[in-house]
Amino acid sequence: ALKAAAVAGDPAALRALEEAGAALGIALSGAVNLLDPQAVVVGGPLADLAPWLLPGVRRELAARVTDRRWREQDVVISRLGRDGVLRGAAYSSVRTVLDDPATWIRTVTERSLPPTGSTSCSSR
Repeated sequence: ALKAAAVAGDPAALRALEEAGAALGIALSGAVNLLDPQAVVVGGPLADLAPWLLPGVRRELAARVTDRRWREQDVVISRLGRDGVLRGAAYSSVRTVLDDPATWIRTVTERSLPPTGSTSCSSR
């Protein structure tokens, strides 16, 4: 609904998106100053609104990031689409298993074993 209103040029929607982009830029500036990332990637549902959000994000980052090497083009839209966050979470889980399969196997095995001292047969 918000995207449709922005596409239609609704002044209230455009103003809201501009303010949201500025607020996002202000919030991100602290993280950028602290972590010094190579880029800020806007993804998920925000990617759909990027044409309206990014001007405010970029303006605030340019004003607040202390590293002079920071550039407007360092704010990009994710190429992974709306499911990028899910892909990242899945990758993180798989990476944990691949990095240390022995620990994963031990954990799964321990969880599937019955507690010590218990029997699978019921006594009557």
